[in-house]
Amino acid sequence: MTVSVDDAKSVAGLDQATVDVAFTASERENVLTVPVAALLALAEGGYGVQVFDGTATRIVAVETGMFATGRVEISGDGIAEGMAVGMPS
Repeated sequence: MTVSVDDAKSVAGLDQATVDVAFTASERENVLTVPVAALLALAEGGYGVQVFDGTATRIVAVETGMFATGRVEISGDGIAEGMAVGMPS
């Protein structure tokens, strides 16, 4: 990366400054996400999530998409916005 400034006097003494650089490699909009820790490995392969259905729970198989900042995109039959998912303790 190359950084340039218009006024070199304004950055005098910052030749060893620490900087944070962030970039977006990919972006998805209007997707459902859960914390990565909510994913359960299924015996038959793939992943699922524990979904709360009133006082009962059930495991729903999901397809995973993009992972970012501790969250993962999920989709699948029986998955809808607003559902509560379990987290392992």
